[in-house]
Formats: sequence, structure tokens, C-alpha cells
Amino acid sequence: MILQEDIISVLNKLLKQKGRLRRGEDLVYFCPNCSHYKRKLEINIMTGKYHCWVCGFSGLSFRTLFKKLSAPLEFYSIINESHFRAPKDDDIEHLFDIKIKDRDIINVLPKEFKPMYIPQKSIEYRHAIAYLKKRGITKFDVYRYNIGYCETGKFANRIIIPSYDANNNLNFYSGRSWFKDVYLKYENCVFSKDIIGFESNIYWKEPVTLCEGPFDGISIRYNVIPLFGKSMSNKLKTCIIENKVNRVNVVLDNDAINDAIRIYDELCSMGVSGVHIIILEGKDPSEIGFEKISEMIDNSKPHSMSDIVKLKIQYGHIFKKRY
Repeated sequence: MILQEDIISVLNKLLKQKGRLRRGEDLVYFCPNCSHYKRKLEINIMTGKYHCWVCGFSGLSFRTLFKKLSAPLEFYSIINESHFRAPKDDDIEHLFDIKIKDRDIINVLPKEFKPMYIPQKSIEYRHAIAYLKKRGITKFDVYRYNIGYCETGKFANRIIIPSYDANNNLNFYSGRSWFKDVYLKYENCVFSKDIIGFESNIYWKEPVTLCEGPFDGISIRYNVIPLFGKSMSNKLKTCIIENKVNRVNVVLDNDAINDAIRIYDELCSMGVSGVHIIILEGKDPSEIGFEKISEMIDNSKPHSMSDIVKLKIQYGHIFKKRY
């Protein structure tokens, strides 16, 4: 039987740092995937399950941890998982409060991800900082949303904005190029889009605001859900119904008025009594600014069917393809 001291020694050697033991069987480390300045990687020495509370770097066994960190072969022989208590199936989803439908799919940020709160001397970091300042992103926003960037890889030269679910597990991320002349401004991850953007920051007893992209969400700030597109996910619809949300603000770009109307129809059919469509008149939330857009949302009124008809007449050229 392998002793706890042996397991701790192996993990310390693998991660090249000394872990701190909590609750008798959980070791905490600085995460090698996101390099957060606090110890956010938690490893259970009885089961081998691990999870980073910042980037979502997670797994169900020592074997997957070793594989992700490219551990030498001798590590696999040192820790033989047959020595450990096998968890019951109904225990797995409760470990670290992670609900995993498919054990082979674990959402993680790109391996090239670098958090913006750790200063770098590279030209890419300076480009990223300049772009964030231009978009009005503050240091508070960087910490709140764990904003980062990539210098290499598929998301090279892009700002990375993660989204986390209600349990603070990574559920999506989007990459925005800081260059003007680029074919694809946004590059999203390949995760399922049946998610709720920024769900970890949502308080369902208050009015909810829907917007198109993550930068719009950061600019709007309060109780906002980026759709990462122009449609509500099934999970979002379910949560709105289950939490009996009675006011939803819809803030989409002017070229997406038809999508705003479609969302209005869906919300009304779901029983939402107050649906407010906020028209931005050619500007995005970051251009308008937090104070002004908050004022626009606060002063808006719920749209009636006659208001929707007027919108269709006013923006009739946009609706030709759909109506």
C-alpha cells in the first residue's frame, strides 16, 4: 500500500512545488495551466481527482493529470491507482461540486493562455494591454473575469475572455484579435454553446440583461449574460423559467434588431412579463460607457406588441429576409 507521504512526494516532484494539505486528503498547488498567483489547483490524494478553481483544469484520476503534464513513465508506476478507494458512481459528480456528463470532456483554457494580471515584457502583452485600455477594460475587470491572452497557438494574438458556470467551472471562452485587419475578429472555443455566459456572476432574483458578446457584457457589468451569438441557449431558457425572471433587457447591435425581436417573442412565450429592447443606435456598449448604458436600461420601458410593430416598420429593411 502506497503511503500518503509517498503520494505527496510524487505530486510535489511532478508539479515542482510543495503542496499544502487541507482537510487531511486535499493538496493545493499553484496551477501549472493558468499560473494563477494563488494556490487554486486542488488534488484529492485518495482518489486522484483534481480541479483548478480559476481555469477549470480538471480530471478524475492521477493518470489523466500525469498525461496532461507529460509526466515521465516512472510516475505511472509509482502511483498505482488500484491501491486507492474506487469512488462510487454517484459520488463522482459531488467531488469539488463538479457535474460531469461526459468524463472524457473537461473544459480547459488553451495551454498557451497567459493571465493579464501577470505583467510580461513581450510585445504581445503590450498589444493586449493597449487593446483592453481602448475597450475601457479596467484592472477590476481583468481579475473579475480572469481575462488573459495568447502569444502562440490557435488563439495567438487574441484576448481570451473565459466564462464560468454557477459552480465556477469553465463553460466557455472567446478569443478576440487585437488587430484591426483580420479575417476573423472572434474565435470561440469548441465547447458546447448550451451554456449560460458569465453564469457565476448572475443573481436570478434581479433583472437580467442579454447581450451579444463578452466585451459587451463586461461594459454593461451588472447581471449580464453574453450569448456568444444572437440566440438564447436551451439552458438559459430553462433557468429563466425556473427562476421566474420577470424582467429581461435585450441589448443587441442595430444590425441584430430582427434577432432581438425573435428573442422578445421567445421570452414572451416563456411567460416573461417585462421584456425591454434597448436600441444602441450604431454604437456598442463599450463606446457608450457603463454609466450611460445603465441609464438607458433603467429608463427603458417594457415593449408591447404595438412597439414591436413600430420597430419592424422603422427597421423594415432588416426584416425582409425573415418576415
